[in-house]
Formats: sequence, C-alpha cells, structure tokens
Amino acid sequence: MPSYFFEKSEKDLSCPVCHDIYRDPVILSCSHSFCKNCLQTWWTKKQKKNCPLCKKINLSNDPPRNLVPLYLNIDFENISKV
Repeated sequence: MPSYFFEKSEKDLSCPVCHDIYRDPVILSCSHSFCKNCLQTWWTKKQKKNCPLCKKINLSNDPPRNLVPLYLNIDFENISKV
C-alpha cells in the first residue's frame, strides 16, 4: 500500500488543535471535528464558543459526538497491519 495513503489517513484522523489521533471526537455545526477536551480547553481559553478553524460561533455548549473518525480509525488500524 502506498505511503501517501497512510499519511493522508492519519492526518484525517488527527485533531487540528492537539494534532493527535482524535480522543472522544465531537463535531460542530460547521462540520469541523475536534477532541472534546481540546475544544473545551480552547473555548475556556478564548472565552468564546467558536470553531478553532473557521471561527464560526457555535451555539451548543455540548456538541454531539462524531463517530466517523472512530470508525475510520478502526479501519486505518486494520489496513496498516496488512
């Protein structure tokens, strides 16, 4: 399997705040995803509930979980063992 496949996949599974693989991912109304803890820390520091990437104001104090990165992570782990 080409190495660029793994690089892109790992990047897609990484939180844009901490740059690690998502832990307890949540999704904002703008469709950006973050680790729940990273987002809460960001909001506390900035004292605003906006998206760290696009700056769109988020109205929810508790964004829903984003299960897509979790499923992708499982697939990525299985593929990388091949």
